[in-house]
Amino acid sequence: MQEPKQPSNTNAASGEAIPSKTVNSRENDYYDQATTSRGSARLNFTPQDRFGNILLYQWETVEERTQWSRKGIEDQVVNEEIKHEKLVVAAIDFGTHGSGFAFCTRSNYRNKQKIDYQTWNSGTSLTYKAPTSVLLKPDGTFQSFGYDAERDYNDLDSDEDRRTHYLFRQFKMTLFKDPTLSERTKLKDITDKEKPAVDVFAAVIRYFKETLQKKLELQGKAFGFNYDDVYWVITVPAIWNLKAKQFMRIAATKAGLKDNQLSLALEPEAASLYCRRVPVQVVTMSDGAKQIASLIKGSRYLVLDLGGGTVDITAHEVSEDGGLRELHQACGGNWGGNRVNDQFVKFLEELFGNEVITKMRHESPQDWLDLILEFETKKCSYVPGDSERIMIRIPVSFIGEHYINKVSLSHSGREGPFADKIQLKGDKLIISADTFEGFFTESVNNIMTYVRNILDSSKVDGVGSMLVVGGYSESPLITRALKTNFSNLKVVVPTNSSLAVLSGAVIYGFEPDIVASRVASYTYGIAKQKIWKKGDPDLKKSVYTTKKGLHWCDDVFDKHVEIGQVVKIGEFQPAKDYYPIRGDQKSAVLEFYASTEKDPKFVDYPNTELVGFFSFDLTERQEGDDGKVLVRIGVGGTELEVEVKEASTGRIFKTFCNFLP
Repeated sequence: MQEPKQPSNTNAASGEAIPSKTVNSRENDYYDQATTSRGSARLNFTPQDRFGNILLYQWETVEERTQWSRKGIEDQVVNEEIKHEKLVVAAIDFGTHGSGFAFCTRSNYRNKQKIDYQTWNSGTSLTYKAPTSVLLKPDGTFQSFGYDAERDYNDLDSDEDRRTHYLFRQFKMTLFKDPTLSERTKLKDITDKEKPAVDVFAAVIRYFKETLQKKLELQGKAFGFNYDDVYWVITVPAIWNLKAKQFMRIAATKAGLKDNQLSLALEPEAASLYCRRVPVQVVTMSDGAKQIASLIKGSRYLVLDLGGGTVDITAHEVSEDGGLRELHQACGGNWGGNRVNDQFVKFLEELFGNEVITKMRHESPQDWLDLILEFETKKCSYVPGDSERIMIRIPVSFIGEHYINKVSLSHSGREGPFADKIQLKGDKLIISADTFEGFFTESVNNIMTYVRNILDSSKVDGVGSMLVVGGYSESPLITRALKTNFSNLKVVVPTNSSLAVLSGAVIYGFEPDIVASRVASYTYGIAKQKIWKKGDPDLKKSVYTTKKGLHWCDDVFDKHVEIGQVVKIGEFQPAKDYYPIRGDQKSAVLEFYASTEKDPKFVDYPNTELVGFFSFDLTERQEGDDGKVLVRIGVGGTELEVEVKEASTGRIFKTFCNFLP
């Protein structure tokens, strides 16, 4: 893609000189103004790019907007749904707390739907997920992942080795929390050393790819598998923004996954696909007999994906053809199981002091990990009402640090906020049940509030059940809270609920078109300029007047999709026609905005932000060619797609929008 040239000072349509102006609202971008002699038609401009190039203008007559020409397009446009005949689908569930991958051959899927899960050795048992931890060597190259990463770090011979190695833990939430996310974003390891985040994510994905490749090579002796026979699916939270999704795709391609052999699947949708295939409800047959069955056609239900970092909440319906239709756009937040862990850590800091906890985390990382894993076990197994006190084993080194700080734990237990709530007996910290349950309060309250908000919407009328999946769903306290607060719904925690997302992602890889439609989470549009007439409402931007007396309003939000709109998978929105501003223009860049408002008038409205760019080259025009291009966007998939067609040549440019600076 060549760099857009600086604009000439002549309007391609009218030949009139174009004044320019610096606009402070977008980092001193330059906006050129233009006139036209196209009669009564309205001439609207998109903005220039950030380097000062005005790009295209949009032509709208009083007649119906020209519809997208189907001729010459249907044979060229590839549906957003992935059509492939790969022999293997491999799925990665990249979680905050734990990660893993699974795969299935096409023949197994067609015959038995048998999914193979990679297992990880914890030292005492085999698990389907390993801690999301990665150890890098001093030169930044990969050393180990998961349990191995934790063990290898603990086995390093000296403090110097620990200071030069990099151990990253539970870093997925960076993509959700960082508003300035870019390819240059850095991650801090457990001792605050930094590495590029994209390299850390790529290291884990590459390790998964190579591990699977070794498995397939062994099978390949008999079946002839090779790496190009694998299609990859990576799961992402539905509430992630477009930047985070693109970041994950970039990390995956950096890890060696081919872009055309990769899809992103939304975690609650993947879970829903899994639940569609497993027994989750009791139905009454025509003869009156009852049996356990999977979701039937017409079933409406909520999906709660309760992970370690994020909580995704959405509503689905099983359509007549057995596919899925989203009823309500996904919502949620960072209230997963780690939020409970955070409250436990705050409790320890208040009890022992910040200095002690900080020193413990940096100087005894293995003991700290053991303590958190001990709490994690108690968190997932705690049953309200079964015990008045919960015992957590404290590492001996931690007790030593506590006394070095000269703070009396017995005194702390008698006075202050934890009076009579805790006891220390040897290496055991004993916590009262109400104090322990208090660690869940913030997370549980947020989950209940958002579920209630969705159920209050008329869009989800008829919802009769709630499917609860994800690792955090294994907590009896969570399921009790859901059943208590929503007694009118059937709360179902499927078997192997922590594997629902991973299993569903494999299904999605084979049947991507099973999700029929989604609900737009944002209003999407392109920034433009438009002719302003006296009396036009909501005028907030500067108005520029050309020599021919036309008044132009700047930074107008040109809406393509409205929040809450049902968008079909694989379909683009109606196209809008645009024209180059100069006769010699060789390239163009469009600015895309997203808003949580239904009808923002300008791109600087509240809750509206610039999310990305799309650039493309233009064919050299012949005399009499106005250079019209038709732009349409697709938001039904997991990523925003843009398609541009040159009217005169029929050339089509199609790509994902760039959201990362």
